[in-house]
Amino acid sequence: MGLGRSPGTVIGPLTYLAHRYQRWNVDDQRFFARSGEASQRQAGQKVGDVQALVLFTTLEVLSGEAKAFDYVNNPPGEIATGPQQSGRPMKEVLRELLRREWPAISGGRKKGAIFCCRVDRRDISTTYERVVRVVAALASVGGQGKEMWANLTGGNNVINLALELAATLSGNVSRLYYVQAENEAAEKCVRYTAEEDYWVDLPVMPLALDRVSLAVLDLLGQQRLAAKDLHGKLLSHEQYWNLVQGVHLEVFQEIYLTPLWKQGLIAEAEGGYVVGPQWDLIRPYQELLQEVRKAGQTIENLAKDKNKNWLEEEKVAWN
Repeated sequence: MGLGRSPGTVIGPLTYLAHRYQRWNVDDQRFFARSGEASQRQAGQKVGDVQALVLFTTLEVLSGEAKAFDYVNNPPGEIATGPQQSGRPMKEVLRELLRREWPAISGGRKKGAIFCCRVDRRDISTTYERVVRVVAALASVGGQGKEMWANLTGGNNVINLALELAATLSGNVSRLYYVQAENEAAEKCVRYTAEEDYWVDLPVMPLALDRVSLAVLDLLGQQRLAAKDLHGKLLSHEQYWNLVQGVHLEVFQEIYLTPLWKQGLIAEAEGGYVVGPQWDLIRPYQELLQEVRKAGQTIENLAKDKNKNWLEEEKVAWN
């Protein structure tokens, strides 16, 4: 999630999830239905516990120069208007609050990991690069990778756009969500303020770039080709022939070329196809994603990499 100066951006969703995790009724089980391993769900075990938080934020917030906003220490699920806690450095505030709230959704762990990723809130390219490196690192852990949820509430537009773009291009983010406060008093509360209308799931719409589509875009990046010629080049190419072997020209056009044309990734030109305007926009982001995937780094190793001084890891223990 992106993090500005409001600790409720982190603590609010965490307490909401903890409430549902502890209650564990039928609706809650459905809410966490895609979490954990299949064997855990089949055995009726609780799934959905939070192992780590990744916070994308600025140097000013991380250094404590920009203090956390004052907040109201409200009871979970209620709006309170009592005295506000004085603003202090964000790390200090979060460390204190997380020790209190995280155990309820820790899955029995004695500590959790916080990864703080420094970004420039005015630079979409650098911010996307760092977001996608983190996403690729988490996706490469274990057989299926880590389950990632992205919160589009905190931070600013640049951070949230980078998170959404990484989710769209990678297909590795399981859930996009937003949390909302019903009024100004609720915005000042550090914990979630109501169960109804608080949590809003947003659709994750991965861009359909399978191996055949990427192969088509690769060939069209070099020349203009008619559908028949493009199909023939794929069949005769040493890397691509097996992708379309047995796929007739008409089927190739219907399944692959038409969707790419509708998305603006390819365009018609003088009886053939060329790269479309949308691919020119997407290509730098897609190529960076492919590059960082090849690195195969875990997020822990990424945080230890001296050449990547924009990411740091901290363990928060509650016992």
